[in-house]
Amino acid sequence: FFFLMIRRPPRSTPKPSSAASDVYKRQVSTQSTWDSFNQRMQQDKAKKVKKAVKKGVKAIRKHKVWTKVAFRRPKTKTDLVKHKVKTVSYQKFQTYDKYAIIKHPLSSESAIRTIEDNNTLVFIVDMNANKNQIKTACEQLYSFKPVKVNTLIRPDGIKKAYVKVPKEQEALEIANKIGIMQFLFSLIL
Repeated sequence: FFFLMIRRPPRSTPKPSSAASDVYKRQVSTQSTWDSFNQRMQQDKAKKVKKAVKKGVKAIRKHKVWTKVAFRRPKTKTDLVKHKVKTVSYQKFQTYDKYAIIKHPLSSESAIRTIEDNNTLVFIVDMNANKNQIKTACEQLYSFKPVKVNTLIRPDGIKKAYVKVPKEQEALEIANKIGIMQFLFSLIL
């Protein structure tokens, strides 16, 4: 706060007249104290810089205390690559639609049994399709609202969906529309 108390004189001090010699002396003394203060500040700053250069800015380093046995490498920020030239010259269209979700109905003996006994249709579906997507695909393709969808992944890695048909409709009628039963009858004959 020392520099706040000192009033800095104007840059160009006028020549002192005989009457104002005391004022001039005071101004010169305040100027010299101001200069000495600036000089001390610069010396302090120089000492700090010298110390930082000699010792280093981060001389004392705190080490992290590890509480777990396994070391997990910390995740660092990875920016997406921004290509200057387009990697693909054509526009990619959305191909994951109702036809991609439901591949085909299953027409094995056990599937026909579930159609007849449980009023449930069996489909082979895409591996990434979830139950809601299968439900909406059934509504769009076969015009019925499924009550429930159960899925499983077979040992050969194919996803199978059991789609429960509401009580008002019969799964046999829908299977005939789809053409599951016609396919079976052609196999029998």
